[in-house]
Amino acid sequence: MPLLVAHAQQAASLTVTYSNGQFQPSALHAPANTPLALTVKNLDPKSMEFESNSLRVETVIAAKSEGVIKLRPLQPGKYDFYDDFGGKADGTLTVQ
Repeated sequence: MPLLVAHAQQAASLTVTYSNGQFQPSALHAPANTPLALTVKNLDPKSMEFESNSLRVETVIAAKSEGVIKLRPLQPGKYDFYDDFGGKADGTLTVQ
């Protein structure tokens, strides 16, 4: 019997930092049709909520901590994200 091995597609890694109520960088770029691991580093002294309706993500990142958001392979396009707690910070993930 032949041995079947499933190959999981390697996730592309992206990092965005939240500091002084802003995302840096505010414009992210990623390859299409590839899983993504998005690390969100919150350097502020208060919690923030990384939210994106188009990515279907809503995650609270505690003060002075980080979280990793795993995203499914995405089609080409622009995906907006923002801090739902502060209301001022926003950014865009462009998938090509």
